[in-house]
Amino acid sequence: MSSPKRILFPYVGDSVGGSHISSLTLAQGLPPARYVPVVAQHDDGPLSQYLSELDFSAAFAPKVTFLNTGPYRKQFLKAWVGVPKLVRFLREHRIDIVHTHDIRMHIIWGMAAKRAGIPHIWHQRTPTTAKRLDKYTAHAAKVLAVSEYCRSKFPPAMQRRARVLFNPFDIPEPANRPAAQANLLARLGFAPKTKVIGFIANLDTRKRPLLFVEIAKALVSQGRNDLRFIMLGEARAPHIDDLNSAIQSAGLADVVQHIGPQYPIAPWMAGLDLLIAPAVHEALGRTMIEAQLFATPVVASNAGGNPEIILDGQTGLLATPDAPQAFADAAIRLLDDPHFTHTLTSAGKVRAEQTFSAERHIAAMLEIYDSLA
Repeated sequence: MSSPKRILFPYVGDSVGGSHISSLTLAQGLPPARYVPVVAQHDDGPLSQYLSELDFSAAFAPKVTFLNTGPYRKQFLKAWVGVPKLVRFLREHRIDIVHTHDIRMHIIWGMAAKRAGIPHIWHQRTPTTAKRLDKYTAHAAKVLAVSEYCRSKFPPAMQRRARVLFNPFDIPEPANRPAAQANLLARLGFAPKTKVIGFIANLDTRKRPLLFVEIAKALVSQGRNDLRFIMLGEARAPHIDDLNSAIQSAGLADVVQHIGPQYPIAPWMAGLDLLIAPAVHEALGRTMIEAQLFATPVVASNAGGNPEIILDGQTGLLATPDAPQAFADAAIRLLDDPHFTHTLTSAGKVRAEQTFSAERHIAAMLEIYDSLA
């Protein structure tokens, strides 16, 4: 029997986001008799803690200059100096396939893989229109996109080559939602009959955190004093200052709380009465899929890859982007019609399990790896 092929998953290491969660879910699920994941990081940072929690030991990759999609000539020579170091890393670790997941890794490791004669999988997890990517991806053995929306934004040659492969999700045990809701109310100190509406994302402008405050204001102004709004996710300046100012200006200091990142997310997601996802230009929003897996109702903006996750009126509701009253109206419909909401969440859970399961994703990736190995 031949020895298992070795797949390199390289990361910068300075952050932990959806691309890390998705790609490491894949790495964990590979059958060890066929494929061995080799995780590498360039910097010791937030990713180190996350890898430790997953019981992954990472190799440290050489220090190099990363390219981006900016002016090519100014960056190329600085980056090219580091390529021989990466080639040596590939040979020392006996890598058979390089699988990258963000733009900094795509370009520099793609150059090294080409020079080493190793297949490179360019896994694009964000929409991009950078024309130079047609050239950068020309030497990749495979180009993957996480949604049709994501693929539709690629430059022409890259778009023609790309295959859509949805991100993987572990299927959780069925949630006891009444118990989770009661626990969440107790944890937050809210009255027993309070309904909790959540926003789970970082405070980047694209995620529309300030719109969430406007939605809360629209609901409260309609006399919905039974509602409380919580925001979970990373907060950095100046976004947190803008958010606090918006909450104060709306007079919602006692109604809207920013709680910050929470791990694990499951007790929070299962305890919400409603998730609102107002983000735009999302390739494939994780929180909407996680909500469906916990049978938590969702209202999302009708933008980006959201319609590939939420089937409007079938598995959730879509609202006009950047229209707080449209979100408020959809929220009231779900909060006040339990039968309709149950129909949507039941269908959403089934579809999410069938469409976004880790098993489905891993099976598709194994076919790709097999074709290259």
